Amino acid sequence: MSATVQAPGSVLVGVDGSAHNTSAVAWAAAEALSSSATLVLVHDDGGAGGAAARATLDRAAAEALQVDRDLRVVARVATDAGPAAGLVRSAREEQLRADDEDGSVGTEPVVVVGRRGAGGFREMTLGSTARRLAHQPDGPVTVIVPSGWDPSDVGQDAPVVVEAVSDHALAFATARAVRLGRGLVAVSSWSVPADEAMAGLPIPQVWSVHADRAEQRLEETLRPWRAAYPGLEVVAVATDRHPVAALLDQGIGAELLVVPRGTTAAAVVEHTECPVAVV
Repeated sequence: MSATVQAPGSVLVGVDGSAHNTSAVAWAAAEALSSSATLVLVHDDGGAGGAAARATLDRAAAEALQVDRDLRVVARVATDAGPAAGLVRSAREEQLRADDEDGSVGTEPVVVVGRRGAGGFREMTLGSTARRLAHQPDGPVTVIVPSGWDPSDVGQDAPVVVEAVSDHALAFATARAVRLGRGLVAVSSWSVPADEAMAGLPIPQVWSVHADRAEQRLEETLRPWRAAYPGLEVVAVATDRHPVAALLDQGIGAELLVVPRGTTAAAVVEHTECPVAVV
């Protein structure tokens, strides 16, 4: 494995004009500013077109420019079969454009959405667009922002937290931590196989053996990242807690929580109160 940090690509944010969407636009604007990227506003108008779509995009652009008046903002109306499809297509177009224009192969667009949007039931915690993007096989990196998130709530020492089970997740989380000058918390969950737990050996002994192995595996995983970025503060957390519980706990007060796609990601996205990047 090569511990290489990729340059960030364009930042795309789904815009629907709802109050829930404000936090997603704010996060996306701050991300575009910090990475010197273009902010692409994408609105699915359901095929209606016209002044309503333009007004929605204009309001979102005004919100984004409150972060910085010099932010590069592009607005697009998507006419695909739903907002999720429009965002995926737009992300792929941005990837191709970046590769063609400046040869920056490897830059990866980031798609940002609110945890829920204008539609759905009031009791829903995760909207259909966020859910589809989180489960999209081989989809773009998707950051899902809870309603009410505010950049002023993020502490200066807030770390980037990652489930350290894939190189892709570690690469994304490390890139962000290095770029923003934040610490990195790498979380890995372990468990004792049922046959060993019931083999008659003393439970403390069995747990101790597996805990030591888990810590060693996690340190081996992190070794190339520590070597490549010696100035990066990395905290390794090997735990016997369920992955969802461990990540939700470590995500309290985090700047960003980074998780690979899968069932763990879906549960974390629905219950955490910090932004989550599904990679």
